[in-house]
Amino acid sequence: MKYVYICAFALSFAPFLWNCDGNSSSNETLALIAGSQALGSSSKPRGISFHAVVGDSEAVCGQEITGHGDSHSSSTVHALHVAGVMPIGLKDLRFYVSEFELVDENDNTIVLNIPDNGTWQYSGVTLLDFENASGSCTGTTATNKIVQIDLENKQYKTIRFTLGVPENLNHIDYSVSPSPLNISGMAWGWTMGYRFFVGEFYSNDSTSPGNSAVLHIGSSGCTEPSPGTYTCVNSNRPKIELSPSGGFNPFTQEIQFDLKKAFAGWDISAAGGGSKSCHSMGAMDGNCSAVYPNFGLDYSTGDVGSVSQSVFSILSK
Repeated sequence: MKYVYICAFALSFAPFLWNCDGNSSSNETLALIAGSQALGSSSKPRGISFHAVVGDSEAVCGQEITGHGDSHSSSTVHALHVAGVMPIGLKDLRFYVSEFELVDENDNTIVLNIPDNGTWQYSGVTLLDFENASGSCTGTTATNKIVQIDLENKQYKTIRFTLGVPENLNHIDYSVSPSPLNISGMAWGWTMGYRFFVGEFYSNDSTSPGNSAVLHIGSSGCTEPSPGTYTCVNSNRPKIELSPSGGFNPFTQEIQFDLKKAFAGWDISAAGGGSKSCHSMGAMDGNCSAVYPNFGLDYSTGDVGSVSQSVFSILSK
């Protein structure tokens, strides 16, 4: 049984808008902070929270990220690095999520009607933004780590969502689109369409300083056979499904994204060949095939692969 979950959540700070390019006035910013504090005082969560890490460390801007570890001994270090280096400096971490569903205890699938809020959410698409323009990070000072929607305080068996922008919105003109689909840094420079995922960092490792890892995921092989009509060879939209053993309660749990797991398979150290990038450009972009499976995708088809995604998980808040 599938039905639409009707959201009755009133977005308290919807009038206090700034665009995602960070062009807010001081009064608007203060109003937004006040609104956020008011909401934060409520015991009721406002939606589905996300959290970004790099292994055991927080994925943050403005400082070196180190200690990505798993384990080590006196003689051997195991998997302490991300992409073969440590420490790193985060440059960018943003991605679009959409098409949320929950499965309740009776196996009913609940399609979430994510409300527009004028800043981070539009037409069911939410931009999650973990960079704040400090340190080596580029972009804007504003961040967003939540999909705002009113949900029941209960346990769900499963949560599903898509990492990406739906096809019906993927080829609109970002320069005249509503926020958050109006951000140039999330649009491809050479073809119509959005970067669904942007993750970038630098090596601050003394053996390979300045080497970079750049991962951009988006639909590929896109053409416009007739004006306004687009087709893409590979969709490249990861379908994430999380069914933790104890269920998922949005009041007490959040979704964690692990940058270390996203870049598993790359080595940007000097010994590993240096900087690597993936721009989802098809066969010419050979580095992508090593990291796409981390998102549950087969790079050759852009569809679900034989390996389950490993970058998202459910944890307690």
